Amino acid sequence: MQKLDLNNLVEFKHRKINPKILITDPGQRMVLLCLRAGQQIPQHSNAGTVTVQCITGHATFYDGDEPCEMFAGTLVRLEANRPHRVEAHKDAALLVTVTKLLPPAAPDNPALAAQRVFDLRPLPRQERHALVFTAFDGLALNGSFVFINDHDPQPLRMQIERMRADQMKWEYVERGPEAFSIRVTRVALPANRIGAVSNGTANQPVMIN
Repeated sequence: MQKLDLNNLVEFKHRKINPKILITDPGQRMVLLCLRAGQQIPQHSNAGTVTVQCITGHATFYDGDEPCEMFAGTLVRLEANRPHRVEAHKDAALLVTVTKLLPPAAPDNPALAAQRVFDLRPLPRQERHALVFTAFDGLALNGSFVFINDHDPQPLRMQIERMRADQMKWEYVERGPEAFSIRVTRVALPANRIGAVSNGTANQPVMIN
């Protein structure tokens, strides 16, 4: 069982939206979005069904051009692939859940069939790095996952190598031109997790915000 206190996770930043990834599973992604008054999430779409629940504040959710006013307790549900955007009028915290985000591994690519796979292509680009870092920090030693991207994510590779020095192995399963599939393996634990192994906590995910 996983328990989260959303009231303690609400945190606003003055210059940018503050997304906190709470759950990342092959079939579900849950994000807490904290928006200052006046901040906006530009129009985009998701490959899965989307539910948005307002925890606090006031925002307008747009399904295409159709507005829906959201206050604490309001929940909206949107079918997959529908364009939507959000505008905050007062500081607002929104709990966003995307289900059935990831398709099954393609049968014509057996190298992915037995892997945990994250398809980043449906996600807004500003969310992709955080998802990969969260997934990586949840890996046990020698654990791995595959993520699929629409371009060669070299800036992400350099960021992980800099911030998680000597902990990662990066392997291309598929290298373009339209899709890039990369297997990421944890080859070493950071010092603070080596000590946790003896306490039985090494497999617990570390959230990166």
